[in-house]
Amino acid sequence: MKLVSAHCEECRMMEREKSLRQFVQRRPCRSEQVEWQQKGEKVLIKVRRSDWLGVLLRWLTSRPVHRQIELDEIGGFVWNLCDGFHSVADIAEELERRYQLSRREALASLAEFLSQLQKRGLIRWEEDKK
Repeated sequence: MKLVSAHCEECRMMEREKSLRQFVQRRPCRSEQVEWQQKGEKVLIKVRRSDWLGVLLRWLTSRPVHRQIELDEIGGFVWNLCDGFHSVADIAEELERRYQLSRREALASLAEFLSQLQKRGLIRWEEDKK
């Protein structure tokens, strides 16, 4: 029984490693529908509201309603590298170098940040463009 359990654990580890290798090769790209501007070290992103309140306000005021997201220095640094050319691995290496992070810290933080950007429709993955 222990042999089967150890084998299953080894399989799970191999799957996680494969998944991580695939993830770090992906190339994030800013969405074309997003307006943004650099303000010093920060980045301001203008997002059109598409929730029910945004639709209602647009209907009442007859003009587009936007919300603004402000990225701090590190978020802005990552945002500027989301150009469709830099891979997740490239961006993680830049984070390690610039902010003296370990590889693990850089990848974990970057994965979470990119996930949030994707959920909000602010980035896509370059291979998703097709």
